[in-house]
Amino acid sequence: MVFSLFLLAFAGIPLTSGFVSKFAVFKAAGQGGAIPLVIVGVIASAVAAYFYVRVIVLMFFTDPPDDAPQVVTPSALSVATITLTAAITFALGALPQPLLDLADNAARFLT
Repeated sequence: MVFSLFLLAFAGIPLTSGFVSKFAVFKAAGQGGAIPLVIVGVIASAVAAYFYVRVIVLMFFTDPPDDAPQVVTPSALSVATITLTAAITFALGALPQPLLDLADNAARFLT
């Protein structure tokens, strides 16, 4: 399930950090006058989303092959790391404003 969350974040689905990051990049490009680049980026994101969602469909809605690999139970450290990164991915998608404010302040500081 968590791998699906990460794939949806790559695709830029709302409420994930991938959506917020793509939106910020496209907004900056649009404000900079690069509208054709934004259009190409949105189309490329839609094409990429197809491939990410296809992997999710294959994971959950197809029968496993006869010679499927054995799944090993992850260690506690692996579970903690995956849980933390999934929470960050969702948190930055649901409440991105603190990070965006931090990036804006850093940009002003550097210029």
